[in-house]
Amino acid sequence: MEFEFLQVLCMHECKHLIIEACNLLNSEWPRSKAARLQSLFMSCDKFPTSLVLVLNDFQVVGHAKLSEITVGGPDVMVESVIIHKEHRGKGWGKMLMEDVEEYIRRRGKKMLYLSTRGQEGFYEKLGYEVCKPILYYGVALEPTPEPDNKLPQTWYCKALWLPV
Repeated sequence: MEFEFLQVLCMHECKHLIIEACNLLNSEWPRSKAARLQSLFMSCDKFPTSLVLVLNDFQVVGHAKLSEITVGGPDVMVESVIIHKEHRGKGWGKMLMEDVEEYIRRRGKKMLYLSTRGQEGFYEKLGYEVCKPILYYGVALEPTPEPDNKLPQTWYCKALWLPV
């Protein structure tokens, strides 16, 4: 069995992997390459931030995008999380989310929010709790209408700090 080395990196610190990240995201959520690349190039330390899960130093196998809910505020939205289809079920999504949480904690943020369709069990195992839709950039993000073949959208939150 071949050794697999995984690490989570900031997209803005490994721009040589940006095309790989673009292709991974577009494999799940198709969008113009130009728009996707523009979004990835916006990654920075202060948010929005794209974190990539990298296999053996060169293959992007996961991605998470993080944005502040209000600029300078204590809350962060996980806009998207993806693990390459060939690598799901290996615990890599859990690893990526643990690194997401640590990244956010190190920046002094206190609460993490996300929404999902069909991955409720995954997030519940990681300690996320169902919550109401949130205000994001001043807009109430109500669940989007479900197309006939889509699951309902569920909102989650997780406190990343312990009260004293």
